[in-house]
Amino acid sequence: MDDVVIRSSRPEDMPTVADLRWRWSVDEGGAVPAVQGGAYRAAMVAFATAHPDSHRCVVAVRDGVVLGMAWLALTERPPTPDRPGRRLTGDVQTVYVHPDLRGGGVAGRLVTALLDVADELGVERTSVHSSVAGETLYRRLGFGDARLLLQRPPED
Repeated sequence: MDDVVIRSSRPEDMPTVADLRWRWSVDEGGAVPAVQGGAYRAAMVAFATAHPDSHRCVVAVRDGVVLGMAWLALTERPPTPDRPGRRLTGDVQTVYVHPDLRGGGVAGRLVTALLDVADELGVERTSVHSSVAGETLYRRLGFGDARLLLQRPPED
């Protein structure tokens, strides 16, 4: 898909990014929204505006239309005596490609762009909580199992 451009998101992209997330969660996933679409769009715009340093978004654009997204959440680590300037950790989140672009490598290009951002920022570890469908993509991009990376899910 040579006609698809991967780039950093811009503030004016956020309503469309919100619409993609809505499509993924509500239209395709069957989630019951807690708010109407306009309120959700406003919440996404507010979130992106409030978190430019901790959350980076890249988008896939074809013919001027945003049709894919991926986010990198960044967390600073406390300093240690041997590394007082300890670096960030990153978490790949909310990777979605519109059905019109699926199967053409766009998701891989989005995640690769996020990994480039992580590398530029000196992120020492990048993780992802993958879906079953996405596992092959992430493994192909160098993600692997970490024996001591544990999680505690919320109580049911």
